[in-house]
Amino acid sequence: MLFELDKESFQNLVLNTDQYVLVDFFAQWCRGCEAYEEILEEISEDYYGKLKVYKLNIENESEIADSYDVMSLPTLLLFKDGKLLRELTGLQSKKTVESWLKL
Repeated sequence: MLFELDKESFQNLVLNTDQYVLVDFFAQWCRGCEAYEEILEEISEDYYGKLKVYKLNIENESEIADSYDVMSLPTLLLFKDGKLLRELTGLQSKKTVESWLKL
């Protein structure tokens, strides 16, 4: 199971790190978000040491979602050195996510 971020952990684990960080913005009611769970678990294992993968519930942390203009779910945001590099919206295949990561 992926670690779920809150405001404080988002600051520490995403914005205050020099690593690549993938954040899955989700909501409990989002069926596409549920489908991503297994794919993101696999990516987390496959890229261990190169990429951290976390989840962020937009219903609990709407301020963070709003600050990155997350308008649809699921949305993946990739960060490096605390800066947003790119985003991917909608449910995608593992192969598509890996190509998008460009690591």
